[in-house]
Amino acid sequence: MKTVNAGKYNHRISIFETKVVKDSAGFQSTERTLVLTTYASIKTTKGMTLIINNSDFEKAYTNFTIRYPVTPINRDMVLEFRGKSYTIEYINNVDERNVELELQCKEITH
Repeated sequence: MKTVNAGKYNHRISIFETKVVKDSAGFQSTERTLVLTTYASIKTTKGMTLIINNSDFEKAYTNFTIRYPVTPINRDMVLEFRGKSYTIEYINNVDERNVELELQCKEITH
């Protein structure tokens, strides 16, 4: 079995579950609950790659690779890193080994 270099996970991220709740007056608001705080390896799509592929910069994804968590992660959750929020667009159990989980995310705050 291939070992994973723990030093590659060098950026702290937080993953939140979001719920729509109503207050006593009936107004809806979004409430975030912390699900997981962990360290990740981060890889962004380079601008030149987007230009070469004639892609829109709005379609740029950031890859967050984490150790496979005990806590289930789903696409309805929101990831936060350095004050920015990201939607989880795609979840990949790398090589189906339950060792690493790759989260392809799109930034929703600037």
